[in-house]
Amino acid sequence: MKLSLALASFVLTSTFVFAAPAALATVNGKAITTNDANAFLSKAAPGMSFNKLDPKMKRQVVDQLVNQTLVKDQVIKSGIQSTPAFKAQYAAIKNDLAVDMWMKQQMNKITVTDKETKAFYDANGDKMKQGDKKVPYEQVKKEITQFLKLEKFKEHMNKTTDALRAGAKVEIKL
Repeated sequence: MKLSLALASFVLTSTFVFAAPAALATVNGKAITTNDANAFLSKAAPGMSFNKLDPKMKRQVVDQLVNQTLVKDQVIKSGIQSTPAFKAQYAAIKNDLAVDMWMKQQMNKITVTDKETKAFYDANGDKMKQGDKKVPYEQVKKEITQFLKLEKFKEHMNKTTDALRAGAKVEIKL
C-alpha cells in the first residue's frame, strides 16, 4: 500500500513538474514562459513551436517578448488607458470583437450535408473542370462545402437583419 501511494505521489509530482512551462526570461520580476513564446509564434507563424526553433531564433523570440513586455509596462505607466480617447476607441473595438465572435458562432451553427455538396457538384458539373477534364468530386468537396456554408450564412444573416429591421425604428436620412 505504501509503495503504491508513493508511486502515485511520484507520478503526480512528476506530471506537474513536466507540465509547468519553462521560464525563458524575467522582466521586472514577471516570467516570460514557453507558453508565451508559443502564443507569440502562433500569431506570427501558425503551427510553429518554440522548441523546434534553433537557438538563434529562440533568442530572437525571447528578445521580442522582452521588448513587448517592457513596452506594455511603459504603456500602463503612461496612463493612456485612462484617457477618454482610449476608452472610446476601446469600446468600439470591444463591440467590433463581440460582433465578430457572434458572427463566428452563427457561422458555426450552419451545416452542409454531403448530399447538398454532391447535388451542387452534379448541378454545376460544367464548372467543375480543369482544362477539358472534370475534377473528381472528392478533390472539390471541401471547397464546395465552404462555398455552400458561406451562401447559407449570407441567407441566414439577411433573414436576421430583416427581422431586426422589422422590430426596430430605422430612419434613413440620405
